[in-house]
Amino acid sequence: MASVVLAVCCTPVFAAGPMRCELSFTAGNWSTQHRAARGAGELRCDDGRTLPVRVSVKARGGDALRIDSGAASFSNVEDPRDVIGAYVASGRLGDDVAMRKGAIGLRVTGTGDWWQQGGRPGTLVIAAR
Repeated sequence: MASVVLAVCCTPVFAAGPMRCELSFTAGNWSTQHRAARGAGELRCDDGRTLPVRVSVKARGGDALRIDSGAASFSNVEDPRDVIGAYVASGRLGDDVAMRKGAIGLRVTGTGDWWQQGGRPGTLVIAAR
């Protein structure tokens, strides 16, 4: 009697449809030339996927800035790589900043002297590491 071995390879099943993702980051390397603070972070999505990223933050008016601990919540994300790109401030939500890139909405908050003194980003650029 012969026995049959069946090997099944499974691929992870990811959430279908829009999901939420959270980004934690720092941006403390101020560049006078680019008038932006640069840093790094990690994106974590509801489906368990993560993505290490680089961030660049520009303040409105080009003021020098530093974000010691930043957090961003994304909505309407189909794939974690969808968050890559440039976001523009679209308003305030209390102490936070609302930003958009197409259909993807973003809410940003932070800590540090610059943030505590009322500084808020005008643009946020996210790139894969």
